[in-house]
Amino acid sequence: MPAEELGPLPAGRHGYSREQVAHHQRERLIAGLAEAVAEKGYAAVTLSDIVRHAKVSRRVFYANFESKEQCFLAAFDVVVDHLRELIAEAAASESEWPQQAIAALRAVLAFLAEEPNLARLCLLESRIAGPVVIARFNEAVSEAAPALAKGRAERPEGERLPDSTEDSTLGSLISLAQREVAAGEAERLGALLPDFAELLLLPYLGPADAARLAR
Repeated sequence: MPAEELGPLPAGRHGYSREQVAHHQRERLIAGLAEAVAEKGYAAVTLSDIVRHAKVSRRVFYANFESKEQCFLAAFDVVVDHLRELIAEAAASESEWPQQAIAALRAVLAFLAEEPNLARLCLLESRIAGPVVIARFNEAVSEAAPALAKGRAERPEGERLPDSTEDSTLGSLISLAQREVAAGEAERLGALLPDFAELLLLPYLGPADAARLAR
């Protein structure tokens, strides 16, 4: 959510607890960082940019985060946690693995298309935000591998896939999404569901079935 949509807290007595105020300020900082990164890129963003977008003071920033990197990491984790929830909810609505995979993809792509700033933060800027963030990105991606590996059961008996199949498939999906976001076309991601779905299903179902289910 953009920082301006969160709205500033009213001055004076407002009835919020100290914990509620702190939570609100933290949300504003995370949203402010996402806006600043979308505007200037992570490397060029300063603390002044973040607090300007968040409409809070430097004192509030340092009460919540030690550094720009820590704030970025918090923003990344918020997005990843939300994506986990979307994926779990979408997959639970289907009983068969291919449909679960497509439903999960649809949910992720729809969210990224609706939140281009967050798509950029997670898919592009996280790759240049330092080793700690890169490690967290790789960790988040690797979480999807077991869900993809369930597709191996769709293969005819006796046909084995390379151990690297899940990593290669996830890498291809991420590269495709990154290309769209880098081109300023994040809003198109939802419309590209058939392409993403076919790419995901191909190793497990083969070209004919993957194309049929994807489209």
